[in-house]
Amino acid sequence: MKFGIIFYTILGILAFTLGIYFLQYNFIISIIFFTGAFINGIFIHKEYSIHKHDKIEYKENTVSEEVIIKYSRSGRIIAISTYCIFVMIGILFLSSIVIKLNFVTIFVLIVLIGFTGYFILKIVLEIKKISKIMISINRKGIQIKDNPRYFWNEIQLEKITSKHLVSRESKHDYKPEINYLYFFHNNEKIEIKIDDFDISNYQFAQVLKIFRFRSNHSDL
Repeated sequence: MKFGIIFYTILGILAFTLGIYFLQYNFIISIIFFTGAFINGIFIHKEYSIHKHDKIEYKENTVSEEVIIKYSRSGRIIAISTYCIFVMIGILFLSSIVIKLNFVTIFVLIVLIGFTGYFILKIVLEIKKISKIMISINRKGIQIKDNPRYFWNEIQLEKITSKHLVSRESKHDYKPEINYLYFFHNNEKIEIKIDDFDISNYQFAQVLKIFRFRSNHSDL
């Protein structure tokens, strides 16, 4: 955790310093660097929150009747801010074009408008994700998005599991880790990626145990 926070802090300070420097030359370039500094600040907060929440122990009587899991807000803010940088780059190039009625200029203009419009669309889609319910869990079972609910008496071996991506071409020891909600439903294996959600692996594992416990005891 310390290395990640130190790394993002250094990048954030560097981006903020460059933002101040470019204020005297170009406002849009300056805003791009300020946005980069903001993104690093969100990364620091996210890194700290992940490790802080992993230490929280849930008790059965403290968890609500239903747990709603959505996309991570910090993840959405990072994505939106990153796309804003590309929008500003597009605007920067558009503002520097000298309009001439020739094929090359018109082609470049269309490409830049398309580039900028694409990332504006990405921003809109990310904003819509903020309120979207991805998983809901209660004493009845687990519901993924708008799909029919999987009932606890049909679910087996529910857990949070991780996989490491290994590339044959990679010469480095670093292996990206992907986390999943994993269970069997009527002998069918279900795997849902959870890395981009607003809950840590440890929290999710506790929630599964609590609602499995509630389901087992409600049937008695």
